[in-house]
Amino acid sequence: VGVVGPWTCDPILARALPEVASRLAVARLNRDPTLNQGYWWDAVVLAESCQTSQAITGLLNADRYASALVGPLNPAACRATGLLAVAWNKPLASWSCLGDTEGLDTLVVPMAEPVGVLHEVLRFFRWAHVAVVAAPQDLWREVGQGLAQELRARGLPVTVVATAGTQEEEARAALRRVQRADGVRVVVMCMHSVLLGGQEQRVLLEAAEELGMADGSVVFVPYDALTFPLPYAGRAFPALANSSRLRRAYDAVLTITIDSAEGPFHEVLDRAREAYEVPAHIDGEQV
Repeated sequence: VGVVGPWTCDPILARALPEVASRLAVARLNRDPTLNQGYWWDAVVLAESCQTSQAITGLLNADRYASALVGPLNPAACRATGLLAVAWNKPLASWSCLGDTEGLDTLVVPMAEPVGVLHEVLRFFRWAHVAVVAAPQDLWREVGQGLAQELRARGLPVTVVATAGTQEEEARAALRRVQRADGVRVVVMCMHSVLLGGQEQRVLLEAAEELGMADGSVVFVPYDALTFPLPYAGRAFPALANSSRLRRAYDAVLTITIDSAEGPFHEVLDRAREAYEVPAHIDGEQV
């Protein structure tokens, strides 16, 4: 199985340790006769470029050594990757595809679509007017554009689509556009979570607090947490512990994430380390 992602160029995703995670997954798969059905599974990590135009170049020879693919993370690369998978008659498991997937006959969506989950929450609270603010990297710009198109297709008026990096003025400019828009109640942040070390989200939330937007009038939703189980119970995050300003801003954040049946991520990782399933030197706080 080829595991595709921007592991070598994205500093946050590099800390996901895809090689370790892949080895752990296939080791457990190979030990379970109800899952492996007599096959021996292995995984290979494939690098996805952080530039959209180069995102599938690392896959062009993948048919020689991968029977299936997991990924990519950039939704703009999903269609091209899906067509390659169809040509090779190999399954493609991806949770990041947005928009039209017609003709991608081997595509498997392994979890609830993040856009669908977000739409259900917005509909429940009757929050119709949405803004999207994305980090400037290709991956997040593509996510932001795709998310806006999908929400509009579901009948929600997405009136602002903006980018904001680590410069405070960029964040303030994006947020002023939100303030000028009519009736925006929700800002979806397409960027790495500040709880994982994402600096763009930190700057954006602190700018929101400075502009008086963290008073509950606007709800900030992190998009990335929709795609993995972000630990949320009985856990202190250093990013919040070290900044009172960020804590005040974070009162306006609504996190929608996946519940993990096996327990919080760090506890699961610690159990795997104690069982010698992953290297003992791995520090769960850094993953």
